[in-house]
Amino acid sequence: MTAPPITAPPTATWLPGLPHLNGTGRTDPRARAAYSEGAGIFRVVPAGVAVPSTTGAVRELVSWAAHRRVPLVPRGAGSGMSGGNVGPGVIVDLTALDGCPLEVHPWVRRACTGAGVTLRDLSAEAKRFGLRLPPDPSSARFATLGGMVSTNAAGPRSVRVGSVRRWVHALDLVTADGESLSLRRGIPPRRCAAVERFERQAEPALRAAREMILARFPRTRKNSSGYALDAWLASGDLLDLVIGAEGTLGIVTGIEWRLVSIPSRYAGIRAALRSPGVLGDVVPGLLALDPSAVEYLDATFLRFVGEPDPGLAGLLMVEFEGDDGDSIEERVAEARRLLARGADDLREAADRRGLEELWSIRHAASPTLARLGERRRSLQVIEDACVPVPALARYITEVRAAAERHGVEAVIFGHAGDGNLHVNLLPDVTRPRWEERIAAILAEVTAAVALLGGTLSGEHGDGRLRAHALSTIFGAEIIELFRLVKQAFDPVGILNPGVKLPAGEDRPLGALKVGPAAAPIPADIEARLREVERDAGYAVSRLDLVGEPA
Repeated sequence: MTAPPITAPPTATWLPGLPHLNGTGRTDPRARAAYSEGAGIFRVVPAGVAVPSTTGAVRELVSWAAHRRVPLVPRGAGSGMSGGNVGPGVIVDLTALDGCPLEVHPWVRRACTGAGVTLRDLSAEAKRFGLRLPPDPSSARFATLGGMVSTNAAGPRSVRVGSVRRWVHALDLVTADGESLSLRRGIPPRRCAAVERFERQAEPALRAAREMILARFPRTRKNSSGYALDAWLASGDLLDLVIGAEGTLGIVTGIEWRLVSIPSRYAGIRAALRSPGVLGDVVPGLLALDPSAVEYLDATFLRFVGEPDPGLAGLLMVEFEGDDGDSIEERVAEARRLLARGADDLREAADRRGLEELWSIRHAASPTLARLGERRRSLQVIEDACVPVPALARYITEVRAAAERHGVEAVIFGHAGDGNLHVNLLPDVTRPRWEERIAAILAEVTAAVALLGGTLSGEHGDGRLRAHALSTIFGAEIIELFRLVKQAFDPVGILNPGVKLPAGEDRPLGALKVGPAAAPIPADIEARLREVERDAGYAVSRLDLVGEPA
């Protein structure tokens, strides 16, 4: 995974006090404003922005930050929902790192990539060899692979292929000590300060707490909340702690991926549900048929995409993949039989083109909500909970009830096959005390998720949004184990503080991008960031929004 040399690094203006590393560094107000937001609800104006062009520059930047106790916030496209890509320190934009190397090795079904490579680019290159990386978040055209590792991302296809973790074979990262570290599955890592601290300070406590960890971790089909102590106990590989750590344990610079062959056959079915209550009965039966995706669009969502039906509880979409000789037709027929118990208007597709037509309404989700007017904003506050599949209908009931109690509309959609639903609250931001209403909904739904045995994040990570609430799910003893892991990898606390574990005052909704308390930024930058949000234009460099410093 050695990156090619960079022959023409970009011109640079340097952060005060920074060594002259390869890349760009800026502290002017316009650049800082451009990086004050990502997707999601937050606006936090950073102290500066660094865009390192080499891994060596990242090491130098980390050493500089550790010496001066300057927080660093690793960031890819900025499309993460939970606030792990904004912060008050220095944003480290990794989208140009090492020239974004990408190599596919088809004979071993592997790919080696830089952190700034997008899933779209990897997919296009792998497709030339009949291969793919199976996880497929809907943000594929702009999501960076480093960002996907940081949140243990997933997507609709995770119902069959799982989250990112199982497809990562090796990671390169820069530790909080400014050292490069390679982690490979099944191979002990080389000795370095972070590894030695972990083995000395954290590993004995984690192994002693094995039974408690296994008992306390959510029994959900996927989880991107907390540090993956359960995955580490199962594998013994440190990379399982780094995956999903949201840049709090090290800055990922390179990834080696496992790839698989692209299926040759596809089929699917879409059903109009009479009641969300049937999900708990139908979805487990569908899972036994080995679908590649099982997606749900609630009636609340259908109203916003122009398909309201008073008698419709929602749509359930099921997809199957396979190769020649696979019994896809039999599985579709069995799915039709299962769905007929609680659904009407069953529509089938027998190829990829037909599936795209069935799925067109699903792909309209985030763009439709982002284009609401300025009075009613779509805010991702309780947007990624994952519950055991049998509890799915009850979770939907709890979300609807909490939203109705506080007079805030909620739109529900997502990955029913995993019990992982996305919820967008749509408050009227001109109403008095609207912030208190969404805070109350967040607290009530968090309690409901804990009661149902769920996790607060299935695929988006905790970020700043959920860090305060992890004790509700895991308990105080597990939180202390999380702190041991964090301290071992980052003893000075410079890597994304306030993400995964809270830092300072507990105000999960204290830095919103909307409302009178939002941090002021230049009006034209604010308008351009709103365009990025509305158009899902996260592939654009934020520095392209601001021009050269004055």
